[in-house]
Amino acid sequence: MLSYIVRPSRIHGQGLFTLSRIPRRMKLGELTGVKRRMSHALREQQQREVMKLVELGHGWALDCMEGNEFSSLNHSCQANCYLRIAHRRVEIYSLDSIPANHELTVDYGETMHKGGMQCCCGLPGCRSNI
Repeated sequence: MLSYIVRPSRIHGQGLFTLSRIPRRMKLGELTGVKRRMSHALREQQQREVMKLVELGHGWALDCMEGNEFSSLNHSCQANCYLRIAHRRVEIYSLDSIPANHELTVDYGETMHKGGMQCCCGLPGCRSNI
């Protein structure tokens, strides 16, 4: 069984770290939160410093501010995980094998933050350094 811990991240605030090795292309779990109309969720999120919102499509979003440990997934240009949205559910999968004690990250792509949001992953080739 996989286990995770939320702890301080060098990328941003708190991050999600794996306590065990994760194989390539493995389902890690499901992101939880409150399903809301996108227009309402965006208005609420714009008031927050940190956005935890996943667009589900057809005018719906998952507000993850009160979600499970997967709501601590930070952005990275060279992410080791990806999100799969199916039937208004958000699943998390590993891209490649991930060693124990590594931070789990996702490339969230475009941001809904006003004025954009700079990536803080600090890895070689980071989009913020280009």
